[in-house]
Amino acid sequence: MRKYAWLFLSIGLVFSLVGCGDSESSNGTGGNGTATVSGTVFTASLDDNSTPLAGATVMVVGGSSTTSGADGSFSLQAPVGIGMFRTTAPNAWGELATGDVPVGGEDMAEAEVVPDTLVDVVAGELMRTIDDTKGMVIVEFDAEVAVGGETADLGSSYGFAFVFRANGDVEIGNQLEAGDDAQVLFANVDVTSDVMPSAGTGGGSCTLAFPSTTFPSEAKVFTIVDVASCP
Repeated sequence: MRKYAWLFLSIGLVFSLVGCGDSESSNGTGGNGTATVSGTVFTASLDDNSTPLAGATVMVVGGSSTTSGADGSFSLQAPVGIGMFRTTAPNAWGELATGDVPVGGEDMAEAEVVPDTLVDVVAGELMRTIDDTKGMVIVEFDAEVAVGGETADLGSSYGFAFVFRANGDVEIGNQLEAGDDAQVLFANVDVTSDVMPSAGTGGGSCTLAFPSTTFPSEAKVFTIVDVASCP
């Protein structure tokens, strides 16, 4: 199962993420104008070698959108400040990621979608059904591997949570052990309410990177939730 873990761990629009978040709303409107965000959309593959994807739609939630070119490149205007970006493509699971757009913009953003066939493979390994009329949520801790004892949960209903162990196994559960990949994944998440994510350790609650952001669940989309720090 280890060879499939990176299919989930590599997704997420990457640019200028702030570790502590701020008081801006998730639509990124902070009264500071707009900036250009450009980069490349990739599609995951089983050979662990993502490739640029043409024809994907990249959208600022509540704002502008664009389509990736033949080389996977995209460029669009986004409000300066914290905002959400949705990337979707035919026959694939999309992503919904949060980031802080700097005044000068960003020209190395990366977004990735996961083909339906690969999600089906992972569902088979888990011996569970992943429903594409519901959402997926990834709670991402601020480390490459877990210290041990980190947990995550959602305030909305979901089918099951799973984690990738250090030995390469995948297990149902929402608590990490030392050396695990530092993510907890939730499948079949209700799309009628916000996911209300939380994270913690044995020492107390963890701080989300964007604590004032409202994280929705969307059908056939991975919602990415970043954890800034833990006690």
